[in-house]
Amino acid sequence: MSRFFAILKVQMKCLALTGLLLTSLSPFTVGQVQAADPMVVDSFSGPVTQNEINSFKSYILSLQPVVWPNTESMQNEYAQGKSGESIKAMGLMYEMTGDTAILDRMIYFCGVLLSQRNDILPAPYGQRTVWTNTIAPVWPGNSTGTASADSANGDPVGHLANCARLILSTPSIWNTTVPDGNPYGHGVTYKQRATKFLTEADFVVSQFIFPKLLNLSNGNKYYFSSQSPYMTNGAMPWNQQMMISFGLQNLAVAHELLGDNPTLVSQYDSIVQANVNWFFANNSAKQVYTNSAGNTTYNWGYNPTLLSGEDNSHGSLDVAGFYRQFLSGRYGITAAQLKPLANMYADIMMRGPNDFAGKVDGTDGSGNSAPTTYARSGYLFLTALRPDVYNALTNADSSRAGTSMDIFSRLMWAKNKRYQNGGNLASGKTYSASSTWSSSYDANKAFDGDAASRWSASSGSVSNQWIRVDLGTAKNFNQVFVKEITYNRITSYKLQYSNDGTTFTDIAGTSGTTIGAGKSIDFSNISARYLRLYINSASQEPTVNEIEVYESN
Repeated sequence: MSRFFAILKVQMKCLALTGLLLTSLSPFTVGQVQAADPMVVDSFSGPVTQNEINSFKSYILSLQPVVWPNTESMQNEYAQGKSGESIKAMGLMYEMTGDTAILDRMIYFCGVLLSQRNDILPAPYGQRTVWTNTIAPVWPGNSTGTASADSANGDPVGHLANCARLILSTPSIWNTTVPDGNPYGHGVTYKQRATKFLTEADFVVSQFIFPKLLNLSNGNKYYFSSQSPYMTNGAMPWNQQMMISFGLQNLAVAHELLGDNPTLVSQYDSIVQANVNWFFANNSAKQVYTNSAGNTTYNWGYNPTLLSGEDNSHGSLDVAGFYRQFLSGRYGITAAQLKPLANMYADIMMRGPNDFAGKVDGTDGSGNSAPTTYARSGYLFLTALRPDVYNALTNADSSRAGTSMDIFSRLMWAKNKRYQNGGNLASGKTYSASSTWSSSYDANKAFDGDAASRWSASSGSVSNQWIRVDLGTAKNFNQVFVKEITYNRITSYKLQYSNDGTTFTDIAGTSGTTIGAGKSIDFSNISARYLRLYINSASQEPTVNEIEVYESN
């Protein structure tokens, strides 16, 4: 009996120490959450405001990273759970704002995360043998017995590496002190903290992910190892690939910034590149087709052996991962390669106001495949590629943004991107047309943001009709959306530009025969004052509901 109490005393001491370290960083008690005001979205247009930033900062101070025993799965909590999504949100907001207070809170969360790793945390929650028969450096997926561990451990690696990357991307703070008292001994200065996070993330990769979890013998593609209890030698699902790549791509950038290990940079990048190519350069891993709106679209499945029907939830994770890889600028992904993902969501999954299909092929199921009344946050990245659906997505998510950090941060990212790109360049400008049916159907109606109104050519005017916008001054643009919703009558068209409003030049690659409910027309960047849709022919008087003009990615 005395031995039992001695062990219990040690365990309670370890948990108390964890709590002491955590509370030393924050005025709130571990396991408790102080009520916080919701994060504030001032508007869906214009730049991110200081009020929006301040509301985010206030909100993150009310949150605590989850520690044992307050979860049944540490790896899930820090992969797609609240703590993990909070860390990603802080990283995204810091990149947008450069506000060091946000970075400090991210560092705090990452410090707690590292303290909870199986080989670092004392028993009973740490020091447990996993399926590798070792006390592996992982964040277990269960709280007792043999510790489960799978690809979800890629996200904790990604958090540590991303935090290190952000610190190392800001040399001005390297040698200043992190204002948290260094409770875990991870380093006094920002640079010391970054190198510690980097070293420990590398350790997880070298001691568990590469030698135990993965089989990279097939051209560096992500297959599970023969030891993996999840799936022996099977192709890793796309969403799980994103977890592994999230870690490796941030490790590669962080080491490159530090300039300490070019061999590792090359190794990590080559592995991520192989799996990027698996999706984008290999149509045997997905379907590519032209949808009913005339736009090239992807359909893919849960893993590379399944070619259709990825569900709404995992599709959002897939999209967010692909977009992170695109934003890194390291793996040759182009906007044109990503655009079919955006077309999938805009033309297939978006079935109406607040109605989003359960699967990427537009069908529904149950569970993760059930339809939603809001847009899962990963899809918000796609508004940079299909800005015509920005308002629909942001409005659908507005009620959730106040208390969902992943939605709020990605909505702010989308808003900031839209502001940087100038928004719809045709909004609020001057419009004219070759002819007009009546004042109820004049040229303005095709640019008013209301898909229910429309421009129509005059009675009997079927061929050689046009509608144009005067942007006021020369603007850069490379994307036009035309919506012919009410009546599909156009049978031949092209886009043209002009700087004097008199002489128009055809825009290469923009001619077509049909438009339909929503045609996305992309082309090489043009700088011009005027843009017009020239309609060579139509089955009856042409009528257009909406035209939008953008400079996109």
